[in-house]
Amino acid sequence: MKRRLWIAVGILVVSCGAVFAVGALEQAAKSRVELTALLPEGALLSIEARDFRSLLRDWSGSSEKRAWLTSDNYASFSNSRLFTRLSQAQDEFSAAAGIPTDEDLLNRVAGKESCLALYDIGNLEFVYITRLNQQAIEGTPLWQTRGKFDQRTEAGSVFYVHKDTESSRTAAFAAKDGWLILGTKENLVAGVLDRMAGTAQHNLANEAWFAETVKQATGERGDLRMVLNLEKIVVTPHFRSYWIERNITEMKQYASAVSDLYRTRESYREERVLLRRASAGTPPQGDIQTLAQLAPVDAGFYSAQSAPDAESVLKSLREKLLEVGAAQSGTQSTTAPAAAASGNAGSASDLDMPIDHAPYTESRVDNFAPLRALLRAQQPDGELDVFSSRAPKDGVFVSLQTAVALNAPHEWDADAVRRALTTALPTGVTAGKLGVNWEKRPSAAGEYLALDGSIPLYAAINGKQLILANDSALMEHLLARRGKVNSTESKDAVTYTAMFRPAQERGNYHLLMAQLDQAIHHSGASQQAADGDADTMEAGASAGPNTSFFSGNVESLSKVFAKVESERIEEKDQGAKVLQTVTYQWSH
Repeated sequence: MKRRLWIAVGILVVSCGAVFAVGALEQAAKSRVELTALLPEGALLSIEARDFRSLLRDWSGSSEKRAWLTSDNYASFSNSRLFTRLSQAQDEFSAAAGIPTDEDLLNRVAGKESCLALYDIGNLEFVYITRLNQQAIEGTPLWQTRGKFDQRTEAGSVFYVHKDTESSRTAAFAAKDGWLILGTKENLVAGVLDRMAGTAQHNLANEAWFAETVKQATGERGDLRMVLNLEKIVVTPHFRSYWIERNITEMKQYASAVSDLYRTRESYREERVLLRRASAGTPPQGDIQTLAQLAPVDAGFYSAQSAPDAESVLKSLREKLLEVGAAQSGTQSTTAPAAAASGNAGSASDLDMPIDHAPYTESRVDNFAPLRALLRAQQPDGELDVFSSRAPKDGVFVSLQTAVALNAPHEWDADAVRRALTTALPTGVTAGKLGVNWEKRPSAAGEYLALDGSIPLYAAINGKQLILANDSALMEHLLARRGKVNSTESKDAVTYTAMFRPAQERGNYHLLMAQLDQAIHHSGASQQAADGDADTMEAGASAGPNTSFFSGNVESLSKVFAKVESERIEEKDQGAKVLQTVTYQWSH
């Protein structure tokens, strides 16, 4: 009897606990605020943070921030046109607010749940809302100087506005129910107050593009979430001018995107979803997970993509394996062409030239035509690129080992591959291609071909797979990996993947950067000496460390992220949308 009584009591307690738990969850759901539902519609992008204060605190105390602010990269950025324009805008906002809009202000207005929406890139028009208690709000410089602002009322709430007549910049803010609202336009702050009071129904969250984009997110909101209206952003002149990737044409295929960042002590993971426009072209097909397994586990960098375009494969082969040394650098120029000589205008003897015959022009042979035709016929369905650096044996030069593996739906013709590659070799390998032969080399992992010429080139042809490399050890490593590859089948095909190991490559990378700058400086000094430009030489000598672009600017950015062990990206192109996962692994 007692046992049954205790069981009954236990059931009653559990039931009551469940009722209270459900009630608590319902109350929490009711009190939870969707920040984007408080923002006016029309934003180009929004950035939400679960806890902005902690993110800012982590960044402010990080070694990465300290390293970047003292780096050549930051010094170079400080002299850029973009930095100048941003600094000017900051000064104008300071004048409008009547206080310095600096790091101290940012720290004071950084609350927990926060969201920023950008409405105009060129004019930097935005509204920001953050969770702050009343005591913290009253401790901000804005609140303490509110007497200098004009008062406005919206939906029964008071807010404050001040406009700088010289720059026409506006600073506006409000505090309501534990929220601090900041904006660069009066109507944006008023719009937030309207939505808080429920007097306005339309908001950013229920805009069709925004709702559809967030719906496609792969998981719950991360520590940071950014949602972008790419259809409107990409066409803006400021995006075209300052977007560092310079791939505007590629970005035009996307209508919107959402990206969530998840942080742990060991890694940062970013989950992206890019939604295509309805008129976008056919996406690549196939799965490259099996091909990617060929990459050595210690490769400094590798990337694999499905269904590469034949022309892009040819470009890859030219840049990585076929055009090297002087033949490659000689085709590049950073100066304007010389002015036409007066002799180009003709001479009196030209009057005796007949005009009824076409002038003789020397025909140019496209050495890459056979290779291009071969790639178009094969239509590769997968490409793997592998890079590694090797420390100098003599203490002088860093060497780069490169390999390209191509999978095709049809078997490769070994004779056609050899002929196409031989024809594509640059002039000067041997006189008239005499003496260029391919010799067979055995290895524990299989046989491959080696080019008998001044350019190191190795080829392995095995049915539908072709492997090319500029290093025999790398070639043999790939052949050994080929015997260990397991066929991988996945519900969602991976159409692109890449891995970079900066921690492993950093030492050779720094040495290579120094060598590049040394070569550039030597070449520039020699040219200046030949031109007799003493003033230019003196100016170059006094330019300081920022003249070393690779070993100064670029290398300093690498040092900022010295704790990053590896970076990996995996992409799944599903036609209507593209899923990307980017993972940064940290060392401790």
